[in-house]
Amino acid sequence: MLQVIALAAANLTGSIPPTLFNRSLTIVDLTYNDLSGSLLSNLCSHWPNIQWLFLSYNQFNGLLIETLTQCKELLKLSLSFNRFKGSIPRDIDGLQKLQELYLGFNNLTGTIPRTIGNVSSLHFLDVSSNYIGGVIPSEIGKLVNLEYLNLGRNLLTGKVPQEVFNVSSLRHISLGFNSLSGNLVSSSEPSLPNLEALFLAGNCFGGNIPQYISNFTNLIIFSAGQNQLSGPIPMSLGNLKNLRSFGVSSNQLTGEPFGSELGFVTALSNCQSLRFLSLQRNPLRGSIPRSINFSSSLQILYASDCQIRGHIPKEMVFLKSLIFLHLSNNDLDGNIPSSIGGLESLQRLYLDNIHLEGPIPDEICNLTSLGELQLQQNRISGSIPNCIGNLSSLQKLFVSSNNMTSVIPISLWSLQELIFLNLSLNSFNGKLLFSMGKMRAISSIDLSWNRLTGAISSSIQEFESLASLNLSRNSFQGSIPQSIGNLKGLDFLDLSYNELSGTIPKSMEGLRYLQNLNLSFNKLSGEIPNGGPFKKFSVLSFIGNEALCGNATLQVPPCKLNRKKSTRDKQLRLLFIMLPIVSAVLLVFAICLLRKHGNLGKKAPVSV
Repeated sequence: MLQVIALAAANLTGSIPPTLFNRSLTIVDLTYNDLSGSLLSNLCSHWPNIQWLFLSYNQFNGLLIETLTQCKELLKLSLSFNRFKGSIPRDIDGLQKLQELYLGFNNLTGTIPRTIGNVSSLHFLDVSSNYIGGVIPSEIGKLVNLEYLNLGRNLLTGKVPQEVFNVSSLRHISLGFNSLSGNLVSSSEPSLPNLEALFLAGNCFGGNIPQYISNFTNLIIFSAGQNQLSGPIPMSLGNLKNLRSFGVSSNQLTGEPFGSELGFVTALSNCQSLRFLSLQRNPLRGSIPRSINFSSSLQILYASDCQIRGHIPKEMVFLKSLIFLHLSNNDLDGNIPSSIGGLESLQRLYLDNIHLEGPIPDEICNLTSLGELQLQQNRISGSIPNCIGNLSSLQKLFVSSNNMTSVIPISLWSLQELIFLNLSLNSFNGKLLFSMGKMRAISSIDLSWNRLTGAISSSIQEFESLASLNLSRNSFQGSIPQSIGNLKGLDFLDLSYNELSGTIPKSMEGLRYLQNLNLSFNKLSGEIPNGGPFKKFSVLSFIGNEALCGNATLQVPPCKLNRKKSTRDKQLRLLFIMLPIVSAVLLVFAICLLRKHGNLGKKAPVSV
């Protein structure tokens, strides 16, 4: 008499055992497991009374069997997130009681059958993230009870039938990331009084954003990025009091004609529930209005690559809930307003490549939740505030390609969470004063193209996670510290164009992950180590160090033999030369002695 089996999220594996096919079952829930295999071809004859069948989030495969339509009592069928193939059964209208159908995230092909329009009881239809092609059938307009429609991430083409936009019960429409086309403006105004979410991103829709969008008074999410929309963003969007997310990135949208300010931003300020605003990569060509005020709602603002002009208004301080501000690659100018320190919730701040000038205000140190700060490619001058150490959550700091001077504050090296640091292409000077044992998370340091002097501190070994180090184009002196060999994860090292001297530390043979090494144009001498990673670099350079020597493959002269060996060889060579000479002299001397001795042995003649 068993009617319900619920074994969701139970870490089950294998296939469904035959003994589970009990004719009395009405509900089977096996979601969130690791079950596999294919479904029985006569599944419905084993489960004739099945009403809820939930098999999502498993590894089931094989064809989506046609006989599923014989389960006449089915109310809810969920097969999403599996590996089913084949097409949606054409006799899907046999499931006259079906209320919810979830087939998303499989490998289904074919088209959406027009018979789907006969399943009038359907409330939820999801066939997203498959390979379904063809057009959207106008018969979907017959589903008068449909509340949720998700056809996103497929291969659908053509225009969206007007009938779809006349299903007044619809609350959620998702058509994103297909190849759909046509204009959003139609001859007749859609009747969608209950619409809460409209996803159209990643298609080929053109034309203007229609004014009738403002009639969808319950709209919470509007997403139409990555299309070909053009014209001004409607001011009437300010009527959408429930709007929380508005995304129109990567289109050809503009501000109001002949307007110096982006008036629609002021209009959207009336949407007191708006949390997410994405405008990037549109030719808006206007300035940020001083009337920008989303009270305590707006959290994320993307407005990069929008040709925005003028200054960053100090009134942005009113965006108290802002956690993400992206204004990169615009035509803004002027200083960073000191009022930015009032955005105390800010976690990500991108102000790179927007022609900013002047100093970094000390008030930026009030942003204690800041995790990323990108100010590169501007005309910022002065120094890094000494209070930078207050940003204890900072993980990424990019201030390259500016006009900054002075020394690097010692408080910078106390940022324990910092992972990426780039201060290159500035005029920083003085010595590096590392705060030992602090930056344990640092992975990349780029201080190249500055005016730094002094020695490279041996305390650099404290940067245990360092993978990339670029100190090139400075005036560092002294030797390369032996402790650099302790940076076991290092894969990129550039110390070129400095005044380093001495030998290359043999400890660097232990840097087994090192792939890119540049020590060129220094005053290094001695033999290049020949062990460890020095044999397998993908990129390396030692040029400009006239006193270096080593293997010919390193494009340096071979090393001369050391003095002890050379002296010993000279002694041996002299011995080999002198030994025969001395032996010959001794032999002649011995012969002379023998002859003399022989003459003395003869008797002298007697004189008469």
